[in-house]
Amino acid sequence: MELGVYVSTLNEESFIEDTMKNVVKVFPQVEVIDLGSTDMTLERLLQFKVPVNRHKMPVKRYKHDPVNAGAEWTALKNLYASKHDWVLFIDGDEIYNEENLLKLKALAGDETFTAYRVGWKTMRETADGFQVAKTIVNGAKLYKSSDWMFKRGWPKEVQKARHDSATKQPKEDCDIWCWHAVLFPRTATVPEATVRRKKRQGKEAEYETLEWEESTKWPWT
Repeated sequence: MELGVYVSTLNEESFIEDTMKNVVKVFPQVEVIDLGSTDMTLERLLQFKVPVNRHKMPVKRYKHDPVNAGAEWTALKNLYASKHDWVLFIDGDEIYNEENLLKLKALAGDETFTAYRVGWKTMRETADGFQVAKTIVNGAKLYKSSDWMFKRGWPKEVQKARHDSATKQPKEDCDIWCWHAVLFPRTATVPEATVRRKKRQGKEAEYETLEWEESTKWPWT
């Protein structure tokens, strides 16, 4: 069983070091897919000595747009996924501890499920620091390539992933989570309007329904 591991980046200088430090410990075969970073992301990746595959998306800020950059990004993910039996995709703003990465590694090749969803501990800034909400479930991150193809950001048709299809919440046996820094400034050198993801726009009301908890330190330290 061959597992491909990829970290996708697009102006992630604020998080890429925290994202990579545990990934390289658990997965020596990891590669980076960069989608056109113009900040210090690539320079900060040099210390990890991993292969970096550089691409240029046509509309940088809309990586998940199904018509523009999203279509090209989807095709790109399927291209990389087709090289392996199983594939794990991690975003540059998703920070895993070593324990959760080891759990994902152990699941690769397990035919009980052929795709796995990962829970997000989403973070946002406040006047006094930041808050964390543990109620968002991400798309399938680890999956068997021959069973699933990406149709947009991830294979949304996955039904055997470890989540409840009605509530979109993790089942009790889904204990794999990552810290998601999507609501934080991504870079100090590129304007926020340029790097803001589409999934952050127009979702303020949705985020307000989450159960936010105050935090006083970075969870991944």
